[in-house]
Amino acid sequence: MENQVEYEKLRLDVLRNLIADRDIDCKNTKDEMIKYLKLYDAGKYIRETTYEKDGVGFIVGIDLKNKTHLVEMGKLVEKKEARSLNQFYCDRVHYWSSQKLT
Repeated sequence: MENQVEYEKLRLDVLRNLIADRDIDCKNTKDEMIKYLKLYDAGKYIRETTYEKDGVGFIVGIDLKNKTHLVEMGKLVEKKEARSLNQFYCDRVHYWSSQKLT
């Protein structure tokens, strides 16, 4: 059995460091940080989709666990309204799109 970290017993500054190390976005309350750390450890944490303005469109970064956004982006690629940039960084696959996802 794996060692389970007892996040409830850790100090707030230690929790903040763990959140920063894992690149997790959440509120700085102890309960919220513990919740997201446990999701991350279970492999269920999904990062938010990012958008960067790029001329007339957006560079969209999608977490591989976010199935709904990946399917939606696939439909945009089929319609030629988006294209893959063939880049994976910051735990996201990146596309160029003329619109934001819903």
